[in-house]
Amino acid sequence: MNEENIKILDIVDALKKRWQLIASITLAATIIVTVVSFFVINPKYEASTKVFIGKDMASDQTYDTNDISMYQKMLKSYADVIKTNDLVERAFDTSGIGLDPEVALKSLTVTPVTDTQIIYMTYRGEDKQECMDVIESISNEFVKYSKTLYSNANVEITQRVRLPESPISPNKKLNIAIAFVVGLIMGSGLALALSMLDSTFKDKDKLEEIIGIPVIGVIPDTEKIKQVKGE
Repeated sequence: MNEENIKILDIVDALKKRWQLIASITLAATIIVTVVSFFVINPKYEASTKVFIGKDMASDQTYDTNDISMYQKMLKSYADVIKTNDLVERAFDTSGIGLDPEVALKSLTVTPVTDTQIIYMTYRGEDKQECMDVIESISNEFVKYSKTLYSNANVEITQRVRLPESPISPNKKLNIAIAFVVGLIMGSGLALALSMLDSTFKDKDKLEEIIGIPVIGVIPDTEKIKQVKGE
């Protein structure tokens, strides 16, 4: 096949010629992802809470910037304490949750919020009630255990745990939209690739352009003529 610059009209013609292929691939990709999103992937829920760590004002009424800075630096240590197997195991024993602490820790996220005195805790799972119970039991156990770590610290839950109303994944609308776009791109790419691999001449003008001499005659496509006549 001779190398040549592909014109915009050639691309449009190639896409028009194989529009059924493009539509089929796009539709197939969209249907597959829709089925997977609705019937294969189990929905996941997320429960969360926020814990504030500061100075115990009952013992000392002064609270300056040095105290704030100190507790902000301590957030990382407190977060590491929450993510321990022993604390989670005690929380589950107290609440009667029958989960393996090591498995639960994989779905638990503990994040110190930058430039604050707040730790953000989240737990993800397939059971919304279980997510709520887990994060609630761990946060309560941490508040209780924190009193033994630093006597002057005041640890409080500032955002109570709520039952998740809707799943956070999968994002069905987004998945379907991505599948549609990807299918359209793949179908268009395949159509263009097939067009580039097709080395036949589609009309006499193209043939004259390549060989540089006029075409004397053209053999008619009898099949197309029959189709036009309805035979």
